[in-house]
Amino acid sequence: MRKFLIVSHGEFAGGIKSALELITGPAPEVMVLQAYVDENKTVEEEVAAVLAGEDAEWVVFTDLLGGSVTNQVLRVAAEAGMASSVHVVAGINLPLVIEVVMSDPAIPVAELLADAIVMAREQIVYVNDLIKNNA
Repeated sequence: MRKFLIVSHGEFAGGIKSALELITGPAPEVMVLQAYVDENKTVEEEVAAVLAGEDAEWVVFTDLLGGSVTNQVLRVAAEAGMASSVHVVAGINLPLVIEVVMSDPAIPVAELLADAIVMAREQIVYVNDLIKNNA
């Protein structure tokens, strides 16, 4: 079974899930962790609790490559011996999350992520140039 976790600094993760569900409908297989919002919990504790609570192949979306959130997700997965079942994608955008969450679960995750990342990069466009070139 494939599960999804969106982890971000602040409330970005919740916004991504809200937009995802607005477009696709309820997504109970998508969990959210918003780092540094609740001073009493560490990102590591929250990630460890989520990953340990479900026996699944995880796709974890994080907001920033090299950021503390991504680093802590990687650390937790490695320390829990879950590195092979936790796939981390940093620098996410909404098209990427939609593509991955809505994909066929029979597609191997590495192949799915490679294709989805290419598609997501193509969604980043300076629209003014697009309009100017089509005028």
